[in-house]
Amino acid sequence: MTTRRKKIAGGEAGSALVISLVLLVILTMIGIYAISVSTTEFDMATMNKTGKIALNAAEAGTYYGIDFLPVTIPAGNVFLANGAWYAVSWADSTLPPEIMVGYGTNFRYVFFNVDSTGHAPDPYVTNRRILAEVGFGPIPYGTMY
Repeated sequence: MTTRRKKIAGGEAGSALVISLVLLVILTMIGIYAISVSTTEFDMATMNKTGKIALNAAEAGTYYGIDFLPVTIPAGNVFLANGAWYAVSWADSTLPPEIMVGYGTNFRYVFFNVDSTGHAPDPYVTNRRILAEVGFGPIPYGTMY
């Protein structure tokens, strides 16, 4: 008994396997690229979110510091409901007291520096700092005679 082999025209034996493997490699590379883009986008969104949380905490600390002027008792770490926290410090400004229009020469504005640093909640390590110079007044200034 003799077996006959069919002769394939053009020597294309196994070309479907090679083409399918090449397509599989190309699709795998596209999938890896899509995953890396999505993880990068996720990281960017996370950094943006934690940056905004830290900025909002710093802004809350700035308002806290302004509300307590002219009393400048340092606040420790103040924790917020979302886990973020801020620290506030005050300092006298280098600006001299300024005469207030309409109040005479015995009343002045006094300037303070309010320094607030907001921190994102754990496990993130993001912080934002706001330094505000605030004019406070009118306050009596001088001899009042």
